[in-house]
This record gives sequence, structure tokens and C-alpha cells, in this order.
Amino acid sequence: MKNSPHLVLILCLQAALVMGVFAALAKENALVESKAIDINPGQLKCCTNCNFSFSGLYTCDDVKKDCDPVCKKCVVAVHASYSGNNKFKCTDTFLGMCGPKC
Repeated sequence: MKNSPHLVLILCLQAALVMGVFAALAKENALVESKAIDINPGQLKCCTNCNFSFSGLYTCDDVKKDCDPVCKKCVVAVHASYSGNNKFKCTDTFLGMCGPKC
């Protein structure tokens, strides 16, 4: 069979089309995942107990007397019923690298 430049061109265009479809699907899946996780675009000042994943997301398990101002979901981690000195934890998921240790 003789190599035809038209056949090579058609095969290249088909490969580009398939790669474009897969790229669009991957982008759509990434958008759905980021909406499901509710990523905080901010950056913590510091974090000693950082849970970093290779996906580029992290959470901070530090328990402090107050949460970082960038934190959207600050919860009471330790109840001090009599003294009133509760300890708090930021439960947000952040994108990027962990900050310096506190």
C-alpha cells in the first residue's frame, strides 16, 4: 500500500480531535471536584500540623485559641466548659503548599 499524505493528515486530525475531547472531559471533572470540595483560595499564615495531598490540596489540624482570619469554617475543637477558653480549628481545604510552621 502506498503512503498517502491525505491518509496521514486524516489520522493526525483524528488524534487531535480525540485528545481534545479527553482534555475537555478532564477539565470538566476538575471543575466538578473543586466545587464538591469547596476550596478556600486564601493562604494560612502558618500551620504546624499540615495534611498535604499530592493533588495540591491541604488542610491544617492545628488547634489554637482563635482561627486565622482567612479561615471560613472555624469550629470549636476543645470545649473548656468552666474557664471559657475554647480552642478552635480551621476545617477549610486550601489549594497550594502548607505555610511555615507556627
